[in-house]
Amino acid sequence: MPTQLDNPVTRVVSLEEAFLHPRVWNLYPDSLQRRYAHLKERLSDVAQRIRLMDDAGIDLQVLSHAHPGAQIIPDRDADLATTICRDVNDWLAASVSAYPTRLAGFATLPTQSPDAAAAELHRAVSQLGLKGALINGHTNGRYLDDPAFDKLLGTATELGVPIYLHPTDPPEAISQIYYQPFSALIPSWGWPVETATHLLRLMCAGVFDRYPNLTIIVGHLGELLPYCYTRLNAGLTTAMGALVPRDGMRNRNSAAHYLKNNVFATSSGLFDQPVFDCAVAMLGIDRLMFSVDYPFQDNETAMEFLRHCALSPDDKERFAHGNADQLLRL
Repeated sequence: MPTQLDNPVTRVVSLEEAFLHPRVWNLYPDSLQRRYAHLKERLSDVAQRIRLMDDAGIDLQVLSHAHPGAQIIPDRDADLATTICRDVNDWLAASVSAYPTRLAGFATLPTQSPDAAAAELHRAVSQLGLKGALINGHTNGRYLDDPAFDKLLGTATELGVPIYLHPTDPPEAISQIYYQPFSALIPSWGWPVETATHLLRLMCAGVFDRYPNLTIIVGHLGELLPYCYTRLNAGLTTAMGALVPRDGMRNRNSAAHYLKNNVFATSSGLFDQPVFDCAVAMLGIDRLMFSVDYPFQDNETAMEFLRHCALSPDDKERFAHGNADQLLRL
């Protein structure tokens, strides 16, 4: 394991780190299984994961199920989704229990049934000790601003845990119009646009006014939002400094307020100093957290970025672990 001289900080926590459960794997179509085949061992082998963390100098990973997780299940099979999510979260809690100083976890939720998702989040946090939940974007075309998810969002707020909003493919109609026949645009461009749009929908729907303490995490240094920060704040904010949601009621705060008070961003998959500088400038270092996106990205590459990123020693400690320790009560 790297020595203290090799590491630029006293502790490293990474938040968007994937695992794979066999029950979910069996749901994946052949095309998705082929895409993940070369990573399946790293997604599934906890002991190997710990060894690679040691090699890179990562102290703790917060695990979440690999995209698209149980959200691949149709709405009509919500009971199956609920059963599988319970199994996945039980397995995750057992893995964390086996390595309590090295692993933590975000729950998988059966968002096909918003009420069941709220109940499973409560169980996962209060009984299993998980640190929140990761949701892969929309569920069969339904976004978290849908009023049906109010109980889930309220539960997250009451428990004081974040929801990590992970990318997913846009709804099929959008993919067909925007990205065909150039399907490579979906993960490279469609995913950040889709995730950023999902978060903006929450703002425009007044979600953060109803739940002012709700915390959403997004990856990839903010899913384009820091770069568009000034334009979004001007364009979505009226002269009175308030968004106008779909019901005609004015929101209490500006887009900038929600981005700086309800949103955290991680570095998952993006280790680029100019992009990082933009995120720091627009969101603030207190809203940024280190992540790798293991095993889709390399631990060593991420740690090399951490070593050399242009931050003061105190700010580097915040980025590497301090913000995550506080938010997740690690």
